[in-house]
Order: sequence, then structure tokens, then C-alpha cells
Amino acid sequence: MKNKILIVIIYFLLSKFTFAQGFTFQTKNIEINKDTKLIEANFGKAISGDGDLIIDAEKFIYDKNSKILNISGNGSIIRKSKSLEIIFDNSVVDENTSVIIANGNVKIIDKQKDLEIYSSSIIYNQNQNKMSSNFRTKIKDKYQNDYLVDKFNYELNKNLLKVENLLLKDFQKNIFKTSLAYINTQTNRLFGKDIQIDLAKTSFNENQPRLKGNSIINDNEFTEIKKGIFTTCKKREGCPPWQLSSDKISHDKKKKTINYKNAVLRIYDFPVMYFPKFFHPDPTVKRQSGFLIPTFSNSINSSNYINTPYFLAISENKDFTFSPRFYSNEKFLIQTEYRQVNSRSDHITDFSFFSEKNEGHLFYSYNKILDYRNFDESEINFKIQQTSNETYIRKNKINSKIINDDTIMENSFDMNLYSENFFVNIQTTAYEDLNKNKSDRYEFIIPKIEIVKNIENKTSLNGDFLFESKNLIRNYDTNVFEKSNINDLIFTSFPKINKSGFYNNYEFLIKNANTHSEKSKKFKEKENLYLTGLLQLNSSLPLAKENIKNKKVLKPKMTLKIAPYHSKDNKNDETTLDVNNIFSLNRINKNDSVEGGISLAYGTDYLILDKKNNREILGFKLANNLRLNESDDLTHSYQLNQKTSNFFTETSYSPNKFLNLRYNSSVKNNLSEISNENLLAEFKFNNFSTSFNYLNENNTKEKNSYLSNTTSYDLDNSNSLIFSTREDKTLNLTEFYKLIYQYKNDCLAASIEYNKDYYNDRDLNTSESIFFKLSIIPFGETSSPNLKN
Repeated sequence: MKNKILIVIIYFLLSKFTFAQGFTFQTKNIEINKDTKLIEANFGKAISGDGDLIIDAEKFIYDKNSKILNISGNGSIIRKSKSLEIIFDNSVVDENTSVIIANGNVKIIDKQKDLEIYSSSIIYNQNQNKMSSNFRTKIKDKYQNDYLVDKFNYELNKNLLKVENLLLKDFQKNIFKTSLAYINTQTNRLFGKDIQIDLAKTSFNENQPRLKGNSIINDNEFTEIKKGIFTTCKKREGCPPWQLSSDKISHDKKKKTINYKNAVLRIYDFPVMYFPKFFHPDPTVKRQSGFLIPTFSNSINSSNYINTPYFLAISENKDFTFSPRFYSNEKFLIQTEYRQVNSRSDHITDFSFFSEKNEGHLFYSYNKILDYRNFDESEINFKIQQTSNETYIRKNKINSKIINDDTIMENSFDMNLYSENFFVNIQTTAYEDLNKNKSDRYEFIIPKIEIVKNIENKTSLNGDFLFESKNLIRNYDTNVFEKSNINDLIFTSFPKINKSGFYNNYEFLIKNANTHSEKSKKFKEKENLYLTGLLQLNSSLPLAKENIKNKKVLKPKMTLKIAPYHSKDNKNDETTLDVNNIFSLNRINKNDSVEGGISLAYGTDYLILDKKNNREILGFKLANNLRLNESDDLTHSYQLNQKTSNFFTETSYSPNKFLNLRYNSSVKNNLSEISNENLLAEFKFNNFSTSFNYLNENNTKEKNSYLSNTTSYDLDNSNSLIFSTREDKTLNLTEFYKLIYQYKNDCLAASIEYNKDYYNDRDLNTSESIFFKLSIIPFGETSSPNLKN
């Protein structure tokens, strides 16, 4: 008989073998070697003698002499007393030391702490209930925090996890980096040193908000950093453009605020401001109550003051900004803006009070989307704009989102109803022109009703019909009253291209105007009925020629107007005409009349296009109007009433990417007098750019004429010089000068600005200022007092 006895038992069901102080094997097959005392088993379970370990695997090799169990093939170990599971490719269990070594795709599930650990190799001491690894490891906790570490040591009884070179991404997507950290797996509190935190940047999308410090205490609700630094600047070599350094920085994650103790604002590591206590919203917050950056201001028109705004977020859809100004001579101005946005409406209220003369303003805006069954979109708009005197807004530099013009106050109610083929506008408005004397400054429109309707074409005409009705009751200049009801039926044919290549279509207008007026210069006195029509024939001949580089387009065109000779008296109207709108149906821009008589507008467009760069190199347009008979009732602007009107031109030239020129002009029919002209010139080369805008209007009562220039030079990517000015050529008066030196990067902007404004308006005087402006992005900006004073 051989010394080696081999017993092989194969069952379709599991076989069971128990060895004293060893393991119980429940496997499909097992081999026992009495000489070497090796036990080999496959496909099943091994259970420790005390029943605490349950091991699943494809292969087991147990050495009874050394009491070492080798496990391989899709293995897992469950330690029932600790609710711990270890998954691996292969493992070694040493009964002598109670140490488990697991290798290859290791996953540990700590069910008591709801913790998962992923590594290539771990060592687990059952007696001490400690686990460790010297290999790169990923850890996930029940709070959805992800840890990546080079090494870890986990004392399960103490709930203490020690890690080295930690990279943590928490549930709020903040990223922590630290060389050494201790983590309480029960409370999720982290203690670390040499900490860096890249904060989630929900509201700082263009920046990289981050914290850095000597030590950290962190959990789900709170982070505290000692000797810390905060900045939003992008990472770069050297110190950031700005940073807040503090003895202690506390991040309250519930309130979403970052608080500082003994903080110093540093600009390029140079201390500029000290705050005993300071706080601001964390980067996940879009709206947070608190003080905004204060500003300093002064001018010749108002005393020096400091503005200390406070923002209050009342709820998700409500907030207001309280902006008190404190002056050097004990005056104060309070401005408050309240905002509320609902699902289908919004409100803005803006008011101020100035203590010096009990002055102030009140602005209110309300918009609401309506839900009417017969309309696709409907809305109402309501405005209130009131100020205590004519110059209050401009003199005190009141800024408001509600108003577009600081000299025209508007109080109105407006309703708009839209559908696919129908539009209705109902409006009542009271205007106050602050530039006029008190007796004539008010204008009342009660009401204004406009209706536009696309009419289904049931005729043999090939085109579209449109009906417009405009109704207006107006009172202005104290005792001028106007009532009007104007109805237009407009037809536009579909264009056709004939055999010769002409592009043709026609339009006609039937107008009915009913007016009643008192002391009006626009309408005849008392009642007046007006019915007329206008037919317009349009034709053009587009021609094109191209080669490899360029495409040339020549487009001669003409428009023939035919209407009754009688026209309303509009000779004093200042109509705006140019080379483009001279071909439009209602070029005189009158609602209550049409352009009478027979006239022919003709012209041509010529273009040269750069095919490679898809750029227009040269463009030239010319237009003129010929009239069969002169009409003294038509507007005299641009000689439209004469047999030959002004000649209109538009020239554009862009030979390269550096230069752009555009010149519009209107020359009288004697070809020697200019009615108006406008020259726009822009030159850009590398870091230098300059633009000029010259306007000269000789055909208006004001005869506006000015020249403006803006020039900038980028010294480098961050530094630039900007100069702008505007000169009134009619008065030979420079309106303003502005010279700015600006430094700007992704998180900081600083500038020195020189402004000189020339006024000629009641109690507004010429002002001159030099001030320093600093913007900390994204917190806001502040400016120094006027250094000129």
C-alpha cells in the first residue's frame, strides 16, 4: 500500500468535512493528503471553527501544520460578528495571527459604517479589528463622499481611518487634498494638515474658488481651517492676484457662508485691507444675504459719500437691496430696490429719499403673463416713474434697472395679446419730459389701441393680406388734443422671376384715416376723414460673377409708386431716409397719410465678396427718387417733394481684418450740398484699436454734428489704456473726456480713471474727477473718492 492515501469524494450535492480548530469545508470536491497534511477543496465554502468567518471561493488550500488557508478564484470572506465582507481574487488566512491578506480587485464592505473600500491589496487583523493597505485605495462612505488615498490604516473599533495623500471629493463636489488625515467613520469628521480645497463653483463658473491652510476640521455641516487663504483666481505660478488670508476660516455648509476671523485682503501679496470679522456666500450660492462691497464717490454736483449696500434674500423668489449713502456733511440718501419673481409675473420697486431737500424718486414695474384661451401669448405691463425734481436722478447718479431715460418719466399700463394671425396692443401712458417747462412737460395717451390681423386670402391675387388698425387719443403741450383712427389694408404679392431674370413683385395699400383735433399742428382742426391708396411695383435684376477668390454682385433695382396726387400737409416733418428705406412702401413714416403722386425710386447695389474668408471687401449702394410732379405738401426733408430728390449713398470698405470703413451720405440734387453724412471708421492692429464716429446733420432743426473717438491699447494680456471723447461740432464744445488705465485678469480688475464731463443744464455743473476703481471678481467693485478734490 502506498504511503499516500488519496480520498476523492464527488457528490452532486455538497460534501461536509470538519477539522478540529480548523475549518469546515462545504465543497463539490476535496482532497486530503495525510503525509503533507494539505487539504485541497474546490467550489464551495469554508467556515471557521467558531463560525465567525464564512469564506466563498473556487479553490481552497489549507495547511494543517501552519494553519494557513490559501483562497483563490472569485473569493469573499464574511465576518459575521463585525458585519464585514471582503471580496478578492486571492487571499491568505493565518489562523495563528488571525490575519487576513486579500489581493487583487479587493472590495471591503463595512455594513456597520455603510463604508466601501476598493484596493489591490489589504491586510486585516481580526484580533485587533484593524485593516491597512500600502496601495492606492478608493473609499466611499454613506454620505456619498469619495476618498482616494495612497495608504490607509483603519481601526474599526475606534471608527478611525488614517490616510496619507488624500484626494477627497465630497457630496457637494468640493475637492480636498491633504498629506495626512484622520477620519471618524461614524461621524464623518475629518482632521488633516496641509490642506487644499477646490470649492464647487456653481456661481463662479469662470473662476477657481479654493481654500488652503495649515490644518482642517471637516464634516458634513462645517469646515474649519487654521491659518487659511481663500481666492477665486485661476491657478497660476506665484501668488494669486487677490486673496483673503485669515487666522481662522469657517465654512458653514448649511448656511452656505464662509466666515473669517482677522482677515487681510492682499493684492499680489500686498496687504490693502484688514477685517476683524468678514463673511461671504460660498460658491454654490447665487443669492445670499449680506453686505456688498462699499463704494466711495464724489463730484462737483454732489458731496462726498460712502455707499454701503446690503442685500437681503427674503426667499427663493424675493429679495431687496438697501443702499444707504452717508455724506461728509451729515446728509444721507437711502435707495431701496425690491424684486419678486413669480412663475408668471415679476415686480420691481425702486425708491429713494434724500434728506437734504426731502427729495426722492419712486419707480415701479410689474409684468404678468396671462392665460387666455384664444391667444398663444398674453401679457400686461405696468410702470410708475416719479421724481421730486428735474435733475434729481442725474445729479445724484441714481441707477435703476427700471428706467431707460433719466429725463423722460413714464407712467403706463400696457396689454399685449398674441396669436398666430392676430395681435392686439392696448396702452395708456402719461409722459413727463423733465427738460420742458412745467406747463408743457406732460403728455397723456388715453388710450392707444393697435390691432394687426393676417387676413386669409380668398381672392385670385397671389400674395398675403394684412389689416392694421391704430387708434389714439392724445393730449400734450397743455391744450393740444388729438384723436385718430387709422386703418390700413396692405397686400404684398409673392415674387416672381421672369425669363430675363428680373425679380418682380407688387404691393398696395388702402388707407382710411379719421381724425379730430384741437390746436394741433399735425392734424386739421376738428373732424377730418381721409381715404386713399397707394400701389407700388418693385423690380430688381441680380447679376453675379465669380472667380476662385472673389464673388461680385450687381443688383440694379427700382420701385414705382402710384397714388392720388393729393397729399396731407407734411412739409415740415423731419423724415429719416437713407439708401435702404427709400424703397419701402411707407418711406415717409406717416400713419395718417400716404405719399401722393407718381414717383420712381431707383438705385443699385454692388458688392465684392472674399469667398475664402466669407467677408465683404467692398460694398456700394446708390439711390435716388424721381417725381413726375413736385408736391409742396410732402416733407421737404431730402428734397422728396421735388422732381429729383437727394442722392443717397452707402459705401463700405474692408480690405483686410484690420480696417473697416462705412460712409453714409445724402447729397442734394445740385450735387454740391450735403444734407447729412455719417462716417464710421475702425482700425485694429495687434494690441491697438481705434474707432471714429462722425455725424453731420444739416437737414434737421437741431443740425446735430459731432465727432467721437474711442482708442485702446493693450500693453499685454492684462494691462490696457483706453481713451474716449466726444465733441459737439455745432457748439464747438467737447462733451467729455475719459482716460482709463486698466489692469484686468480672470478675478481682479483695477483702474485709474480720469473723467471730465461738460454740462449746461440748470443746477448740473461741469465735473472733473480722478479716481481709483477696484473690482474683486465676483464679489463686486469699489472706488476711491475723487482724487482731484
